[in-house]
Amino acid sequence: MLLALDTSTAYASIALSHDDNILVELTWRVENRHSAELLPRVEESLRTLRVTTSQLDSVAVALGPGSFNGVRAGVATAKGLALALGVPTVGIPTLDVIGWGARLAPGEVWALLDAGRGEVYAAVYDTAGATAETWGPRTLALPDGTEGEYHILTPAALAALVRDGATLTGELRPAARDALKEALAGRARLDELAEPRRSGWLAALAQGRLRAGLGDTPATLEPLYLRRPAITRSARPDVAALAGAADDAAPAGKKGERRAL
Repeated sequence: MLLALDTSTAYASIALSHDDNILVELTWRVENRHSAELLPRVEESLRTLRVTTSQLDSVAVALGPGSFNGVRAGVATAKGLALALGVPTVGIPTLDVIGWGARLAPGEVWALLDAGRGEVYAAVYDTAGATAETWGPRTLALPDGTEGEYHILTPAALAALVRDGATLTGELRPAARDALKEALAGRARLDELAEPRRSGWLAALAQGRLRAGLGDTPATLEPLYLRRPAITRSARPDVAALAGAADDAAPAGKKGERRAL
């Protein structure tokens, strides 16, 4: 039995599945209470099936991007359970999960999450012949010469990359959605998710990865961080002094560095 955990945003979702069948799926508005609410909801779901954690044979988790605290809580819980039970883990980027929910759309699908600061997290997927074993984003070459699969873009920069007739889906604040809709000028369909992200989508992708022999281990599982935080030092003099001392002792290239979504 596989346990799937997605705590990427203010919506959290967990599922229990077996042989590609969803046995329990629970999605709720968690806000910033991921650490407090996740394990109790897992226990509740297990009780619904009258099973225990000892009957889990794998744990899947959404890796982000999204809420720093949310993703960290999900990944830490997945690692802890996998280590305690001695079972494999599977980490799936949150944008992959969103894109999989729109896999039946024709042409290309863009998965989106609000990144704040007037930007969005984005990845693009080709839906033809999509399978859970092979699902993943297309590598994009950006105008600045960089290449990658997961991006932080302004609505205007994103719209310039979108092909006519594409489908865009995800979770955006009204301001980001309106700016993107204006930049697209009707060339593509922009859909809000009809429902919050489903952990059942995560479970399906994780089971595909496991069938393909692509599982992770707790030691290798890491969140998908795309952005440094806006503030890396405290305004308090005593805390700033301690941070400076730590920087002086840090290896080259690591001074003042904190990972964030």
